[in-house]
Amino acid sequence: MKNFIFLVFGLLPFPQQAQSRTDCRPVTATFCQGLGYTTTPNPTGAVGYNLHQIGQMVETACSPHIAIVLCRVAVPECGLDDDSRLKPCRALCQKVKTDCESAFKAKRLYWPTRLRCESLPESNCVQGQVTHVRPQINHSPSLPVSSCQPITVPLCKNLAYTETAMPNVLGHTLQADANLQIETFAPLIQVGCSPNLKQFLCSLYTPECVQGRPQPPCRTLCETVKSSCEPVLTRHGFQWPEAFRCEAFTTESCKHMALPVPQFSFATTPPATCELITVSLCQDLPYADTAMPNILGHKSQGEAGLEVHQYAPLIKVGCSSHLKPFLCSVYTPECTSGKRRPPCKTLCEQARAGCESLMNKFGFQWPDTLSCDKFSTESCEHYGVSSSGGICEPITIPMCQGLSYNQTIMPNLLGHTNQREAVVKMSFFNSIVQTVCSVDIRLFVCMVYAPRCVAGEVQRPCKSFCQRAKTGCEELMNRFGVSWPNELHCDAFPDENCISEESRLEMLSAEGVRAKLDAGGFSVRGKSLSLRTARLLLTLMDADGSGDLDVVEVFKLEHYVAVVRREYVENYERRNPPAVTQNQMKKILSAHGFDLDDKTFRTLWQEHQSTGGIDYDEFMAVLTKLQILRDRFQAHLMSVPCDCEVASFSFKQFMKSTII
Repeated sequence: MKNFIFLVFGLLPFPQQAQSRTDCRPVTATFCQGLGYTTTPNPTGAVGYNLHQIGQMVETACSPHIAIVLCRVAVPECGLDDDSRLKPCRALCQKVKTDCESAFKAKRLYWPTRLRCESLPESNCVQGQVTHVRPQINHSPSLPVSSCQPITVPLCKNLAYTETAMPNVLGHTLQADANLQIETFAPLIQVGCSPNLKQFLCSLYTPECVQGRPQPPCRTLCETVKSSCEPVLTRHGFQWPEAFRCEAFTTESCKHMALPVPQFSFATTPPATCELITVSLCQDLPYADTAMPNILGHKSQGEAGLEVHQYAPLIKVGCSSHLKPFLCSVYTPECTSGKRRPPCKTLCEQARAGCESLMNKFGFQWPDTLSCDKFSTESCEHYGVSSSGGICEPITIPMCQGLSYNQTIMPNLLGHTNQREAVVKMSFFNSIVQTVCSVDIRLFVCMVYAPRCVAGEVQRPCKSFCQRAKTGCEELMNRFGVSWPNELHCDAFPDENCISEESRLEMLSAEGVRAKLDAGGFSVRGKSLSLRTARLLLTLMDADGSGDLDVVEVFKLEHYVAVVRREYVENYERRNPPAVTQNQMKKILSAHGFDLDDKTFRTLWQEHQSTGGIDYDEFMAVLTKLQILRDRFQAHLMSVPCDCEVASFSFKQFMKSTII
């Protein structure tokens, strides 16, 4: 492999000029399109900038130059390092900042703190729509008109066009000269690093003849080929040729040619039978059904699972919150009515941007099979990607897991750029939420620090929602000398197009309780609570008898299970097999205030004991059942009229009559 690549590039007489950047990626933010450049080293935003926030600012259209200033700073053009010619001018930045001040204030947006206009250049910079860029290879329409001629280069004879014009963009005046060089690429084409390599090379060496002039190369086509073939060259110690710099081309001619299309498509595959996802890595997604074969050709989930699990360590490291949903959309695509939903290109680019550098550090390359250029943006909205570039991500904040939504977006309503920062800042509310001083407090706090995300757009809580949470908890906070935070002033929240009380409830069935406890880590040694025990827990916490649990009841349920689980693990888990003995169970019940006679205890023991004693699931079931009986007994006592004679019937007798 290395020998033939050396042969290829050893024969190319390209001058070795100053090296351009090798980390260029296509600009994916829609609000940064059409600004005169298409590649950037920071597709997800430069350090200190958030694309979702930048997109909101650009969409205000508060200045005709707002996109130029913000995009060229947050998503800079990919060029030579410290090239001031690609930056917006200082005066332009200051004008935009002044023009947009009132519009930003009205929408609660803030000028990026890292964007200091005085640090930008005063000259040799971008001023308005006039973009000063590096000199490019001469392929402008000003080239002299020449006659079209049939293509004689063998490698380029079977293209969509049959005529070319000389000289080409590399300076060859004869097709024979062009043929001598393009033939050296034949082995690289055979390797198949990109299905579009041949089309790109021919656009350079034998460009299509349009009205007597050679058609300029397409920048998008160049970037597509470079993203796939450059890693092959790099692995063997070679660089992408300087004469093939994609930045030297434009997108003007792209509309005149057939651009690369994704290699894989579900559009041509026959309808499939949806099946439940069994790949463990992908079982906690917003969807539960998939269909095979997937986009990579795996015919079964078993086959797909073997391959996708190699990425488990990378997912665990957390290099990108979008890696897991992207991988699962490829290996276990969502299935709806027999149709597989294709992966999202933007999601791929976000995952790659976050994880590729880490992979390279350990000697791995982003797989060619997962090249983002193979996917489209058609289904991106379904994966939580908005047109402005915002992307939903799974909630990782413990307090906010298990709510009526499981996707959030950063920055949050207070400007925190990631969930790690948000969880530190919201620690102030940990003890307040646990008091359940208001049925709304937990959900409201989470909707501020980890706001609900739908199709890449943030959902805000209503002003009335804030006021209910504040009214319920402010008195308790004042008792401890703590004030309601100024940043949560209820007047800052909207009255319309927001989350109100009607949409805040989360209702769980017994199956939902069991799944939620599993997701929350309430199992022991990998053994989950049974559905029977989940029904008991549902009965215990279902105060209104509706058969479902709301947000507050779920919170109390988790606290109860955590306490009982801790008692079991700390005192009885070390036994072999781990279980509670008969004598231990008597002491436990007595300590919990359940004084049973011998006959009642034996009946209870025989019902729940197994080999070795009572395990974790039965331990939880016994205590929960007895707690339900105690609550019912006390509820009946409370309902007895005050002028009635109360029969001498103890709780001990009540349990005996119920259990036996």
